[in-house]
Amino acid sequence: MAIFFYFFFKSFYLCSVLNLDLTMKQRLQSIFFFLSAVLFALMFFGPLVDFDAEKITFAFNVFGFESKTPDTEVPFNTLFALPVLILTVTVILLSVYLSMGLFRAVKLAQFKKLLRIAHIDIATIAIWIAVFYGYVYFIIPKALNDPTLQTPIFKWMSFLPLAALLLTLAAASGLKKDIKKVQSIDRIR
Repeated sequence: MAIFFYFFFKSFYLCSVLNLDLTMKQRLQSIFFFLSAVLFALMFFGPLVDFDAEKITFAFNVFGFESKTPDTEVPFNTLFALPVLILTVTVILLSVYLSMGLFRAVKLAQFKKLLRIAHIDIATIAIWIAVFYGYVYFIIPKALNDPTLQTPIFKWMSFLPLAALLLTLAAASGLKKDIKKVQSIDRIR
């Protein structure tokens, strides 16, 4: 994860040192939106957080709560993590739509519509992060009610939404700059 952030920020630094113009880079922005969708899709394949108690271990993932200890009953039903699953699918769909939409956009009105959708995507990611940490720190420990429950052990996948948020913010910022550039060219005409 640290390597990803290193190369992500290093590429922007190199572009600024070499005086490369990053405006009107629809393809770069669509790649950022697509990478955001990929990061959220990766969360389907592993646990986000582990909860260890004295005799039992539980894992929380996008699909819900599962026991890692054999012959242990899970204290939550299958609908327990439904908000996390719905938000995850929503972010993936919005990010893919934005990624595809930037390839087809030609008119200023289309770019403005995509910017509004990008803001909705950013808000959805922020809500996902708030709901996830609400589950981890408030809902799950209170529901388990186990005095031997240790602090949650975050897996690397639990930090993917933060990277996706950074990518989406960078893409939305670039999209906003593109809109301003097109508007300034229209004023000159």
